[in-house]
Amino acid sequence: VEGISLLTVVMTRDDSSGGWVPLGGGGLSHVVICKGRSSEGRGRREYVIRGERLRYRAPVLECAIQKGLVYNKVNPIFHHWRVEERKFGLTFQSPADAISFERGLQSVLEKLDRGSDSPSSPTPEEGDTEDDGQASVSVSYRE
Repeated sequence: VEGISLLTVVMTRDDSSGGWVPLGGGGLSHVVICKGRSSEGRGRREYVIRGERLRYRAPVLECAIQKGLVYNKVNPIFHHWRVEERKFGLTFQSPADAISFERGLQSVLEKLDRGSDSPSSPTPEEGDTEDDGQASVSVSYRE
């Protein structure tokens, strides 16, 4: 099932200048949280943040979501995170988009913390059906 993606500008941290710069030449990208195999995960199925340039459909971001991911909300439309030494950020089109992305990411992190990262795992929480998609959020998952 295809997930709904958000339009954002994908950023990376340029430690030489101490600032954030657009990744892949800038411009809008579709960004989605999905479950799949990342290139860095050696073929393992895991949750991944993927970004693809809107204009050229070129991949600009692929980041496996891991336990311990550090997520920061700088302002209502710019959030960033760090995985090991790699730093990525997203400039959202609206605060609502940012909230939707954050909720989707937090849901994945909670699943990883519980050790129930499989969508078929029974969970006692009511409404824990993100993998089936939810109309109430802008970010859903795809298999």
